[in-house]
Amino acid sequence: MHSRHVLGAVALGAIVVAAISFAVVDASIAAANGCMGTPAPCDDRAVPIVAITFSALGVLALLVSILPAVTWIAQAIHHSTTQHSDLELARRHRAHRVEGDDFDS
Repeated sequence: MHSRHVLGAVALGAIVVAAISFAVVDASIAAANGCMGTPAPCDDRAVPIVAITFSALGVLALLVSILPAVTWIAQAIHHSTTQHSDLELARRHRAHRVEGDDFDS
């Protein structure tokens, strides 16, 4: 089982890769259609292979981020409830131990 920090880093890293990939898709489509740096209307005539490739990479990165993100969230929830119950058990044990001690004997 991976630590929560590793799962979080993998999930966030994959989301960043997806965001960069989709930015490359947007820029490459805009450049292929003559929309970069001109106030003229764009022609929607071409989708370059770079856009298709980075679109697939972005979708793959998002799919890869799902499992670590869900596991990260589940472990964080489990850790918060476990930590609370462990604290309660320690308090009960301490109270029981103090009641059971006989200092007068």
